[in-house]
Amino acid sequence: MISMCVLMNHRMTESQNNDAVNALKVEKFIFPPENLQKIWEQIPADNEDILDIVEPVLQWLWDNSNEGDYIFVQGDFGATLLVVSWAFKHDRIPVYSTTQRKYESTINEKGEVVNVHTFKHVRFRRYRMIQ
Repeated sequence: MISMCVLMNHRMTESQNNDAVNALKVEKFIFPPENLQKIWEQIPADNEDILDIVEPVLQWLWDNSNEGDYIFVQGDFGATLLVVSWAFKHDRIPVYSTTQRKYESTINEKGEVVNVHTFKHVRFRRYRMIQ
């Protein structure tokens, strides 16, 4: 059974879910418990080193994924790099969502500028390492 552990700062969209099932053949989604999700969403900006903060997340990945499983990871750049490195070391497949971006700027009835950014999932792409 192919599983996907999901580490991101927001909920997975329906199009991401469908793409994982159809393109990657994912049969099971695994989400972190609430305490680890909160850690992932709030990586402290003022810490020089965050490995100790991310360690519980890495342990959760170890306990909940197997070789060949996908790790869908997006978030703080440094934390994401740690997870991607861990995934390569432990034969998991790290992926991220590519998106199409649409931007609209309008002026409302009060004369205020309203900017709307819409992101649409296009596909999953594997993280790559240069050897």
